[in-house]
Amino acid sequence: MTSPEPEPVRYEAEAFEDEPRENPIVGWARAIVQGIGDTAKDMLEAGREGAREAMDEGWDRFDRRTKHRRD
Repeated sequence: MTSPEPEPVRYEAEAFEDEPRENPIVGWARAIVQGIGDTAKDMLEAGREGAREAMDEGWDRFDRRTKHRRD
């Protein structure tokens, strides 16, 4: 005779009442703020990269017009 398989344990929401629940509006607000922060970081990095490229392009034009090459 085989033993019956144990039933899966089911946790009810009430079992975790000691954990504070987050207000859904606070969760949405947090997600929006984090999204804005991530976008701002990406924009700053893109701006820095563009500035580096523009600086290099300016130096390349300078090098082409002059005989004084930068090291």
